[in-house]
Amino acid sequence: MKKLLAIILLSPFAISENINIKAPQTENLDSLMFVGNSFFYYNNSLHNHLRKIISGDKSVSTINTRSITINGSSLSWHSVDAYLDNKNIGSFRIDSTNDNKYIESNDTSIDAVIFMDCSLCPIHPQTKDNFHKYVAKHSKTIRAKGAEPMLFMSWPYKNKKEMVYELREEFIKAANANNILLIPAGEAFHNLNTTYPEINLYTSDKRHPSKEGTYLAAAVVFVTLFKKQTEGNKAIMGLDPDVALKIQRIADKTVSEFFN
Repeated sequence: MKKLLAIILLSPFAISENINIKAPQTENLDSLMFVGNSFFYYNNSLHNHLRKIISGDKSVSTINTRSITINGSSLSWHSVDAYLDNKNIGSFRIDSTNDNKYIESNDTSIDAVIFMDCSLCPIHPQTKDNFHKYVAKHSKTIRAKGAEPMLFMSWPYKNKKEMVYELREEFIKAANANNILLIPAGEAFHNLNTTYPEINLYTSDKRHPSKEGTYLAAAVVFVTLFKKQTEGNKAIMGLDPDVALKIQRIADKTVSEFFN
């Protein structure tokens, strides 16, 4: 019995904490805003890779995405209410001929905002309180603007993989306290590091994502939002197909186990 218990506790997919919100509360997600830092914008931005994964699944409709990032930023740096009030955001895009294409519609509304803190802020003794303060503040602001707040769980560093246990505790606490959906990207990094340590999810600084890391994070966002598996999706970001398949399977399994 003791051996069995040890196996369960050491399983990379074992989640003992209960998650209050297990799925998006918004019925139709047509527009999504990311608010964060360089963890989002590395490798041509996580939101672009999410869109590619969406395009690789014919059962999911294309959504409008916007990413607002400040390098090295914490949640306290971002004026989320200003982002949601600014009607100029999304008023044009660069088209296939590299010209500005102006959007005729005045509908710049956002259905959901996925936001993240700096990678150490949720667990550092000098910033942990502010992490919880600003998750609550931004969640209230986002709801007041008619959108759904969603919290993005950052990942442990390559040379500090034990960070995942503290990150898990603080992120789940913050998500449950504010009744918001938690995107378990950090959990997926932990699971892939454990299951396929030969796949490097990091750049040379041991904290920012490699292209494999960004792909894993985007896959976790996709599975969490749409409750669809990524396994077999042909949008693989130029990765080796075998590596991409392993990443997809970890993303699918992580989200399934995390919310069940």
